[in-house]
Amino acid sequence: MKNPETFPHPIGLMLFNRFEYSQQVLMSLSAQTLPVDQSKLYISIDGYSGSKAELQGKPDSTHAIEELARATFPNATIRRAEKNIGIAEVYFALEVSMLESHPDANWIGFFEEDYVPSPDYLEITSQLASAAQPIDDIAVVAATGETLDPDNRDVQGIFPIGHLWAYLVRVAHVRERRDDLEVFRQQMSGRPYWDRDKIALALVMASRGVFPIGVANDYQRLSLMFRFNRIGVTTGLSYGEYIGVEGEHMTEKSFARFKFSAPTTVPFDIATVDFSASISTLRDQYRADFAKSLAEQYVIPKIRAFTAQKSFKSLPRRRRVASLLGQAFRALF
Repeated sequence: MKNPETFPHPIGLMLFNRFEYSQQVLMSLSAQTLPVDQSKLYISIDGYSGSKAELQGKPDSTHAIEELARATFPNATIRRAEKNIGIAEVYFALEVSMLESHPDANWIGFFEEDYVPSPDYLEITSQLASAAQPIDDIAVVAATGETLDPDNRDVQGIFPIGHLWAYLVRVAHVRERRDDLEVFRQQMSGRPYWDRDKIALALVMASRGVFPIGVANDYQRLSLMFRFNRIGVTTGLSYGEYIGVEGEHMTEKSFARFKFSAPTTVPFDIATVDFSASISTLRDQYRADFAKSLAEQYVIPKIRAFTAQKSFKSLPRRRRVASLLGQAFRALF
C-alpha cells in the first residue's frame, strides 16, 4: 500500500532525446512508495534542433517524450525546448522555476533520464534530507550508491558522493554557489554543451578557486561543494539503477568497465543514520576522497608519462626525485 503522503520537495526532471530512458524514469517516478506531488514536479525536455543526436542522424523523439510525460504526469509543469540548449541551461531553467515557485523550499531535487530510481527512492531521500536538515554542511543527499571512493560502493552506510544522480540539494547551497555557476554558464554560452571548450572552462573556473575533477556539469557542482566546505552524501548501496550506456560521457565499452552497481535488495533503515555523530568523519572522508580523485585524474597520469621518458630515466637518483616533485607540483597547479 502506498503512503498517502507525497514527496515534500520540488523535483526537476531532465529528459533528452532518448525515449526508452525517459520511459523508464517516468514509470519509476510514477510508482514510488512516497508519491510525487505533481504541483512540485518540473519536467524539461531539451530540444532536438542543434543537438548531438541531430548531428548523428538520430530521429527526433522529443515530441513523443513530451506526450508520454504529459500522460504520466498531467498536472506537472512540462516544457519542451524547440532548440537544444544543453544540460547547463536546462539545470539553470529548472532551478529558477523551482525556486521561484517554491520560495520556502529547503531542498530541491534534480533527476535525469539515465538513472531509474527503485520504488522506495523518494522515500529514502526524503528521510535523508530530514536527517541532514540540522547539519548545514551537508549540501546534497542521494541514495545511488555512487560514492566518491569506489571502495565504498556496495557497502552499507553513508559516504561522500561521487556522482550527482537523482539527488536533493540544499537551497542555501544553491544560493551560495550561484555566482560561480553563472560564470560557468556564461562560459558555456554560444556553443553546444557537447562541443564545449574544456580547456577554457577549466581555466576560468580555476581562476575562481574551483578545481573540478572533470569539466562536466556535475563535476563543477561537486567541486563547488568542496570550495564552500560542504559535503554531499549518498548511500553505499544503490537504490536504483544507472542505465546511461548511451550519452555524453559514456560508451558501451566504458559503461561495462565502470561496473555500476545493481539495485540492492537490502531495505534502507533511517534509524542507522546519525549525521550529528558522523559529520566529522564524513568531512574527513570527503577531503581525502576528493584529493584522491584529483590525484588519479591529473597527477598520476602525468607522473607516469613523465617517468616513462628516456630523459628522466637517464637522470641521477637525486635529480629524478627533484624532477618528480616539480612535475607533481605543476600537475596540480
